[in-house]
Amino acid sequence: MNQAEFSIRTQTDGILRLDRAVLIYHGASGSAFATVHEVEDVDGESVIGAGQAMTPRAAIDLARALNKNVAHGGFLPETVLYMDGDLLLWWLPPGKRHIAFRTEGHEEQMGALERGETVPHPGLVFAASSRVWKVWAVKGSTRPTPATLLYQAPYFNVYPNGDICQGNVPRPEGTTAEKIEAWNDAFLRSYFTHPNTQGKLVSYRGGAYAFWRDMLDGKFGRFPERVLVDAKQTLGALLGAKEGA
Repeated sequence: MNQAEFSIRTQTDGILRLDRAVLIYHGASGSAFATVHEVEDVDGESVIGAGQAMTPRAAIDLARALNKNVAHGGFLPETVLYMDGDLLLWWLPPGKRHIAFRTEGHEEQMGALERGETVPHPGLVFAASSRVWKVWAVKGSTRPTPATLLYQAPYFNVYPNGDICQGNVPRPEGTTAEKIEAWNDAFLRSYFTHPNTQGKLVSYRGGAYAFWRDMLDGKFGRFPERVLVDAKQTLGALLGAKEGA
């Protein structure tokens, strides 16, 4: 039997011990199946033992372990706040951006069925993965830290927990730093149609419709952060609870 020799170099020059083996099977239709096998030492030789099916939980744990030693090529922009597997969190600084509304049944409250203007926006924190698409607001213009307080994003089509109602908006493919602008555009260039919360979307006399009508009318030169509703969570607490997000 021909034996292949190889070496593994880690970032810390630590010693890696062979622990388990993963066997991957592919079907003719493109389906895949994996089994995990314990590796035993028999007379100085590594022997692959009986296996069991790899569960989705085990696959995620393995991906995270592998990701810890992955060196990401290229520079990461300052707006990237956190990366874990395919989960990406980033910050969009406050600034003036276009926003458009299509509020059927609320033409009188908004001034028209469809309206769009370039208006001030607060700083935003987005989270995206294969399972998640969320957004929160933050105050100030400095890069968020784990201690930064989160606020409910003051937009229609966003739930109180930060979930974005996708509707017919296509989600970008992938959550690498290069895709951040695509995710920003997917959110901000969509039509905002109705509030998705039973409570206050903003703390403003007249409510959310009156607030965005005044924004579109140019009442504010800067986004009035006083209207933001406290999400009662910090960025650090959010990351600590990301599994249940």
